Amino acid sequence: MHPNVTSKEKLLLAAKELAKTEGLSALQMRSLASAAGVAVGSVYNYFPNKNALLTAVVASIWFDMFHNDTTENTRNMGFCDAVSHLFAQIQKGIAAYPDFFAAHRVIFEESEKENALKLRENTFSHIKKNLLNALETDPRIRPDAFDGSLTQKALVSFTFTHLLALWNSGAKDCGTLTTILSKLLYSA
Repeated sequence: MHPNVTSKEKLLLAAKELAKTEGLSALQMRSLASAAGVAVGSVYNYFPNKNALLTAVVASIWFDMFHNDTTENTRNMGFCDAVSHLFAQIQKGIAAYPDFFAAHRVIFEESEKENALKLRENTFSHIKKNLLNALETDPRIRPDAFDGSLTQKALVSFTFTHLLALWNSGAKDCGTLTTILSKLLYSA
């Protein structure tokens, strides 16, 4: 008989390790119990079903990728540096969890897709907020960079959309995007 798990966090760590090595789609209650060295019932004490487990794992991975490191490290960066840092975080996430970005969209049952989308949108809102803060506090921005036709929020939305496109296309860097942004925002 397996011992009981002492915390939900330990199960999440084991689940994320499984997601790294075998992919999100391979994450099952029994495989998690085996990896954590506990009885299956112990997993059910913390996660009533597979969708609850997947939701918790996806949320934890999003948090690990973008909330901790991105918030602290972009606080005193210029905008283009923050964009480059965010792209690097995406690259790290892809390296750590190779199927995460593709799989997390399709692993949820139809009834849980809305919760998964909310998790993603919360993370995306957090990222956009950090980018907007970096833009608003960047002392190098030209005074005439923003007017009625271009707002800071619009530029952040444009930038984030293009970061997503780069990530979806498998781009290895975001140099072209940051060069365009630099030419738009900074004096020569």
